[in-house]
Amino acid sequence: MQGPVILYGVAMQQAAASGDISRMKEVCRQAEDYLEKVGDISAALQVLKVEIAKLEKK
Repeated sequence: MQGPVILYGVAMQQAAASGDISRMKEVCRQAEDYLEKVGDISAALQVLKVEIAKLEKK
């Protein structure tokens, strides 16, 4: 078994391309666990971008 994977697009693409079902399932599980803990990170990113834009206008 592999240790934790840094979850970003490349890690998921590599797992999908590996053909290793156990690796794919592990990365999937880790991604689901991460999303459960942090929620919708894309929404948080949009809020952060808005705040950055506000500060850059000053």
